[in-house]
Amino acid sequence: MKIRIATLEDTEPIHKLGNLVSEFQVSDEAPTFWPKKILINCIKGNNSPVLVAEENKQIIGFIIANYNPSFKKATIENIFVNPKNRGKEVGKLLLSQMLNKLKKLDCKYVCALTESHNNLAIEFFLKNEFNKGIDCVWLDKVLE
Repeated sequence: MKIRIATLEDTEPIHKLGNLVSEFQVSDEAPTFWPKKILINCIKGNNSPVLVAEENKQIIGFIIANYNPSFKKATIENIFVNPKNRGKEVGKLLLSQMLNKLKKLDCKYVCALTESHNNLAIEFFLKNEFNKGIDCVWLDKVLE
């Protein structure tokens, strides 16, 4: 298994994996997962790194971050490992390599958001030395 920077050819497999679950839906108004056009923008861009975990030429997981250089802050937008590949430290490797990539961009602060009842995700981030912050309410608005 290897972790690598995503390429445009990875757009479709990432999109399919991201749509396998409802974990990424934050409201009834927001899409469940990013449209392909946004994934392409992330893969092409400098401030939204996308990494994939690949095994036997199949993408088994991915991580997407959004880095704001003005604030030197990044948000882990999505991290996903195919359920049949969980428990093998794929997520830990994805996160570790993403953090290294963000450090190279001069990022000083990284945050992640998850549902308050998603204990697996909370435990994952705590095990990876994230601090648990305050409980929040997600508020959003779709701009057209």
